[in-house]
Amino acid sequence: MSPEQFKPDQFKKDLKRVLSLIRTGQRYLDDGKVVELSALENRIADLCDQARAMGTEQRREVAPLLAALTDELGQFETNMQQEHSDIQRQLRGISNTTQATNAYAQAARTK
Repeated sequence: MSPEQFKPDQFKKDLKRVLSLIRTGQRYLDDGKVVELSALENRIADLCDQARAMGTEQRREVAPLLAALTDELGQFETNMQQEHSDIQRQLRGISNTTQATNAYAQAARTK
């Protein structure tokens, strides 16, 4: 896209769609559902391609929007990392419980 082809309204619509996908992903994460990131990744890649093709003035115009996107993504990443840590702790607890149960069962069989 050349700077002459830049359509700020379309870029803003695309950005709002991406922000909506992030918020939907956050709701899914909060609800313990699986979050599919491929659509989000593709849309962000498209936005980045558009931003790289912009002229200097156009980049200045959308810089606050891109900063908001970066902030949203940063928060989403933090929340996903926390969820991952929580799941890891739960899995370790299940594993420890299973090991203890198996040990008690083995001890009971050998008596």
